[in-house]
Amino acid sequence: MLLSVLVAPYLLITALILAYGREQNIWKNREYNTSVTVFIPTYNEEKYIETKLENLISQTYSVNEILIYDCSTDKTPYLVEKYQRQYPQIKLIRQGQRIGPARTFNQALMDAKGEIIIKTDADVLLKSHDAINNLICNFSNPGIGAVCAVYVKERGFEKHYRNLMTMIQVAESNIDSTVIAHTGLLAFRKSATSLVDPNSMAEDTEEFILVRKNGFKTIIDESVEAEEEIPDSFVLRRNQRDRRAQGIIKAMISNKDVFFNTRFGKYGFIIFPVELFIIALSPFILLTIGGLLAYVLYLINPLFLGFLIIPIVILANRSKMLFAVLDTQMSGLIAACKVMLNKDQPIWKKVR
Repeated sequence: MLLSVLVAPYLLITALILAYGREQNIWKNREYNTSVTVFIPTYNEEKYIETKLENLISQTYSVNEILIYDCSTDKTPYLVEKYQRQYPQIKLIRQGQRIGPARTFNQALMDAKGEIIIKTDADVLLKSHDAINNLICNFSNPGIGAVCAVYVKERGFEKHYRNLMTMIQVAESNIDSTVIAHTGLLAFRKSATSLVDPNSMAEDTEEFILVRKNGFKTIIDESVEAEEEIPDSFVLRRNQRDRRAQGIIKAMISNKDVFFNTRFGKYGFIIFPVELFIIALSPFILLTIGGLLAYVLYLINPLFLGFLIIPIVILANRSKMLFAVLDTQMSGLIAACKVMLNKDQPIWKKVR
């Protein structure tokens, strides 16, 4: 009986993904045109900034302004100034010190003149020359308040992890709105935004939640693809993902008034609870299930523990998707523990 109760949420999530996550349902006018501000927070990005600006400039959609917030100690500002002389829409905003991503995000929301604000990172490249156009035309639907692109990876574990996350977010978008935003490339309708907590560790996701609370939908567009650099080191990648999960959990808890609130319909009754379950509660439930199975097998015969552990190890090694699920759960477990211990790190150290 207890095992059935514990397993039930996973069956619900699987059913939702199969029903809504296969094909995205988005209506958009590809002729839609409005004013756009792109902003890029930078810190010692001399390795990437020129490639990033070339990538933006080559877009078919005409961007009104590109705001670059910088407090670098390397050559980043000098490289930006070189582009400024040729492209007047590029504006360098020097920051005296590192104030953290959330405060920079809020500053950009206040400074931006465009009706649509795009946030992107220096090490993120748009995979198509039409990426911004495809992102912006979602806002032809007046009910859309925020859109994020899909991160793609051609091979390896990261490819399967991102495929899994995309399926979940497509399902959420089709049902109502997605909760988690990919910070590397996302867009907001300025009139739908609110300032985030200055100490937020996941300002992008927090803004997505605020936009939905303001009455607009937040979606992922799987036709818009971007690629970011992934840390080579397992430890750095682990730290990056765990911190990200911690920020998302805190953002959701800070907006707990969304839960089971009739004002937010399916978002409040299905998506928000399911997302928090996946990221924060599921890791502990899986540990409980594993512990119960291990205990039962041990009571039967201690040697039977091998029948539980060995198949899991073999499957995780052979199935990249299963490994992606286990990795996500590990991040959630670590992040939830850090939230309970109140361990924050608003200003993130570079992972590359």
